[in-house]
Amino acid sequence: MDTVLGFLRKLNASVDTIAWDRDLIEARILDSLAFVEFLLLIEELTGEPVDLATTDVNNFRTLERINAFLTEGASHAHA
Repeated sequence: MDTVLGFLRKLNASVDTIAWDRDLIEARILDSLAFVEFLLLIEELTGEPVDLATTDVNNFRTLERINAFLTEGASHAHA
């Protein structure tokens, strides 16, 4: 999650802390232009492509959901 937080802070230098339940899209911490780059980061972290046809975009709205997605991806990769 440190990598994810670093990415989000790089996008928004004015954001010091991000609450784990804060909606990143509504708060404009993650916008549509950065979302593609963000998905590439998630793919690097999980080692698997993110298929938006089968993955709910809501998985990327909060740090809590991103953490759960990364954790589930990691557990599936080792299963």
